[in-house]
Amino acid sequence: MNRKQAPKAKVSQDTAAPCATKSPCPVRSKAREEGLVLYDGLWYSVGKFVPHHPGGAEVLQQYLGTDISFVFRVMHRDPDKIMKYRKPVRAAAPDEMKVLTERRSEICKDMMDEYQTKYKASPAKGMMQNLHPDKFDLESFEKDATSLWKQFIQLGYFKPSRLWIIKNTIALYALLASSIICMKVLPPSCFVVPGVLLGLFWHQSGYLMHDAEHHNVAGNERVNDILGWMYGTVCLGVNGAWWREEHREHHAFLNAYDSKGFKDPQMREDIWIQNKKLIPFFGDELIHFLTNFQHILFLPVIFLAGRVGIVIDSTVTERKFRPWTKLGNVCHVLLHYAVLCQAPRPVAVYIVASLWQAILSLQLLGNHYVKPWNYITDATEGNFFIWQILATQDFSCPKWARWFYGGLNFHYSHHCFPTLSREYFHLTTPLIRSLCEKHGLPFQEIAFVDCVKEMVANFDDVRKEFREHGRGSLALLYT
Repeated sequence: MNRKQAPKAKVSQDTAAPCATKSPCPVRSKAREEGLVLYDGLWYSVGKFVPHHPGGAEVLQQYLGTDISFVFRVMHRDPDKIMKYRKPVRAAAPDEMKVLTERRSEICKDMMDEYQTKYKASPAKGMMQNLHPDKFDLESFEKDATSLWKQFIQLGYFKPSRLWIIKNTIALYALLASSIICMKVLPPSCFVVPGVLLGLFWHQSGYLMHDAEHHNVAGNERVNDILGWMYGTVCLGVNGAWWREEHREHHAFLNAYDSKGFKDPQMREDIWIQNKKLIPFFGDELIHFLTNFQHILFLPVIFLAGRVGIVIDSTVTERKFRPWTKLGNVCHVLLHYAVLCQAPRPVAVYIVASLWQAILSLQLLGNHYVKPWNYITDATEGNFFIWQILATQDFSCPKWARWFYGGLNFHYSHHCFPTLSREYFHLTTPLIRSLCEKHGLPFQEIAFVDCVKEMVANFDDVRKEFREHGRGSLALLYT
């Protein structure tokens, strides 16, 4: 049976077939074929190590042939110790260094040009007026960024203090205890208070899971994984191991895509399109139908289905079977059964807590959702620090609200230096801001409410573009 096809629309620059913006770099292409990466001017052979990379084979695969000096340092806790046991194949030739540096500089300037052209109208407060891609000095910036990393090491910002960990752990279980007490002593009609407290317990569990899965709580990786399992799988209900695998790729491939689709798994949702560059990847008829209403559906979906969605997703899409994950799921159900049995209206309490958790979802999406997307080869060939700066924004909030946001309102600190402790984000952020100001890079802060409005407006803008250039017989149904 033949189905009537939608008429072809003109292809806009934003929704053209996804591809790299630059022709292949000959130096990178050759090094990639040989399985090499460049670190401090030396080529290292890692091709055989790719399948065994602890951070995921895909991460190392995408960085083959590139200069990983900065990204390797900030993504690993003891980079010098790791590289100590690897022997370089050879030193990079001067012409190779020149080609890679020029390529990196060119890509960074192109990213800055796009940012200045398409994202200057953001309601976020910050530095946009100093953005001058044509005057940007990459070599000077990379020296300053590396110096800043060394400064943070000397100040001990990559290791949280025991007191901070103890205080946050006590606060976590105090929230759970307070929720139970309120269930017992308050009248049945007051189910909102214990529900909010349970939601806050989930919030703080998520933040501590985040720390543990970044291996930033204990000195031992196995202990961190166990803590991530406890805080995430048991307390929050979100599979900690699943989150760790996806979050590593999120940091390595922030807002990136290739010819087949998304590379950043934590910025992907299958029921809406958050950037015009992503339109070609959506061909399912139902998605095309829903996209016409995505600016209306976004908030209801987040609030009504966000909690259930991430719990189910983290359970059924785990990349490999882990028995302790299933044990954690059982422990989560038993824990919350025991807790909610104390409430006269357990379902109402759970619904309130789930609605409250939606605020956390909006916070984490808002840091990146309205920011630029880049083709993966362009992103990995550019400068990691600049890529993170252009695809991130901070939330502005008073000091008393930092605990509520888990310190992740300082998102530049977290993405530019992923192994930094949350304890010190409020100290590292002004230094990162000064670095951006010195080199003319944007540094933007936005109020939470304004960010939500910006996301909704962005969905509406993408919807309109999709209406003109989307594929499928339902793409033009609501025009």
